[in-house]
Amino acid sequence: MSRSILSVDRLSHTFLLSALLIAAVLSPVRCQNLKPLQVQGNQLVAGKQPVHLRGINWGWWHLSGTTYTQDDMRRQAKWGANVARLAFTFTDLEKEGRAGDWSDSGFQKMDQVVKWGALYHVYIVLDMHGTPGGQNQDVFDDGGGNHLWTDPSDQANFIGLWKHIAQRYRSQPAVAAYELLNEPDTGLGSPTILPELTSQAITAIRAVDPEKIIVVAGNSHDGPASLSDAIFQDQPNILYTMHFYNGAGQGWLRNLTDGPGASGTRGWTLQKVTFTAPPNATHMSIMLRSSSNSGTAWFDDVSLKTASGQTLQQSDFDSGPDGYAPERGPAQCMSYDHGVGHLQPGSLAVHGTVDYNGWSGPSVAIVPGKSYVLSAWVQLTMATGDTYISAAFFRDTVEPKEALRSYMAPAVAFGLKHNVPVWVGEFGCAASSSGGAQDQWVNICISLFEEYGFDWTYWNFKETTDPSSMALQAEHKDGSNFPINYALLTDLRSGWSHNIMP
Repeated sequence: MSRSILSVDRLSHTFLLSALLIAAVLSPVRCQNLKPLQVQGNQLVAGKQPVHLRGINWGWWHLSGTTYTQDDMRRQAKWGANVARLAFTFTDLEKEGRAGDWSDSGFQKMDQVVKWGALYHVYIVLDMHGTPGGQNQDVFDDGGGNHLWTDPSDQANFIGLWKHIAQRYRSQPAVAAYELLNEPDTGLGSPTILPELTSQAITAIRAVDPEKIIVVAGNSHDGPASLSDAIFQDQPNILYTMHFYNGAGQGWLRNLTDGPGASGTRGWTLQKVTFTAPPNATHMSIMLRSSSNSGTAWFDDVSLKTASGQTLQQSDFDSGPDGYAPERGPAQCMSYDHGVGHLQPGSLAVHGTVDYNGWSGPSVAIVPGKSYVLSAWVQLTMATGDTYISAAFFRDTVEPKEALRSYMAPAVAFGLKHNVPVWVGEFGCAASSSGGAQDQWVNICISLFEEYGFDWTYWNFKETTDPSSMALQAEHKDGSNFPINYALLTDLRSGWSHNIMP
C-alpha cells in the first residue's frame, strides 16, 4: 500500500470519526419512536405505560417577533421536558378574511415543529390560542370582540379548522392532543354555551380522528374553579385543563372610586381618590377604565402623589400614550387622540367597549400601608356603563403553600369526582418579583402538581419582552436572545427530571 493511499485512508477514517462525533452531538436525546397517548381513567398512557406530560409552552409562536428553532426543541429535550404546548391562532393557519382557505405556509411551520418534536422525542399539544371571532375579551384573541359564542359563522369556521387540523395530524403520534380553546370566557349567563360548542367540536374531530386526546377547558379563563360539572364530557380520551396564576406575587383592587363610575356627557371633570396601599404591595399600575361604554371617554393629566404631595407619576399625554398600553380588548376600542385634551391636545380615548376595558399605566413603586392620591381629568360623550380610575397592586411575596392548595381545590375535586386527568396548561410568575418570589412560587406549584398527579407546562419558553417577565428566555425585538433565566431553569429541570418516556 502506498503512503499516499494510506494518508487518504487515515484522512477518511478521521473524517468518519469527526462525522460520528458531530452526529452524536446533534442527534436526538432519545431515539425510539413516540407512542400515541391515550387517556385511561385518571392517567395518560402510551401503550400500557403511564406517562406524565411535564414541559413548557411555546407561546407567541412566531408571533410578535418571537422565534423558535429546532435547537430550542433539542434544548428542552436535553433539559428533560417531554412536551411543548404550541400556541397558535386561527390566523396562522388560514388566509386573512377567508374562512376555510388554508395557509400552506402556516401549516408547513406547524409541520416543522411537529417533526422537531418527533425527532427529539417531545410530544406536541396543539393549542388554539386565538379562535375565529375570539373566545374571550383579550386584545390578542381576534381583537377581543368575543364573537365566537354568538356568531354562527365564527363557530362554523372554528369547527371546520379543527376538523382540518385533525385530518392533517391524526396519524402523527408526536401530536399528543388537540386543545380546543385557550382561556375561554363566554361573558354570557348561560352555562351551556361552552360545553355545547365543545361537544360539537369533539364530534367533528372524532369523525376524522377517533383516537387523539382532546383537551377541554372551563369558562372564566381556565381558572381552577372553571373545572365544574357543567364542562364534563362523557366521552373517551378527554384531558381537562386549567391555568394557575393564583398567589404569584400579585393582587388586584379594581375600583378605587366611591360608588359607580361616571357616565353620560360632560366636559373635562376631575376624578380624584385617596387610598391606602394594601399590605405587602410594593408597586402598582394606574388603570384608566371605561366598561360597557357605547360612547367615548377621554383621560388626561393623570397624577399619582403621596399624601404629602410628592409626585410619583404624572402623564399629560401631550405627545403620546406615555407608557400606557391597552389593558383589555378589543384593541380598536383604545386609541391615542392627538386632537383632544384637557389643557393641551393629546389624551387616551376609550370607546365602544365591553367588560372592564381601558388603559394600564407603567409600574411605580409604593410602600404598603401608606396613603396616596390618584387623580385624572375625564371627558365623556354619550358614555354608558362606568368610567373610572383604578389601580392594580403587586407584591413581591408569594402566598403560602396552603393558600395555593386551597386555590387548586376545585380542580382536585373535579378530577377525583370524574376520575379524569387534569393538566395545568399554564402557570408562571414574573422574574421581576424580588426576594426570590419566582423561585419560591414555581417550586410550591410544582410540588403541589406532583402531589395531585397533575400534568403541567410552564408559561413561557420564549417571548419578545425583557428579563423581568415570566419567560424562561426573553428575546429582543430583533429576535436575538437575552441570557436564559438559569434560576428558573433549575427549578423547571428539577420537575422535568421525573419524566420517564415510554
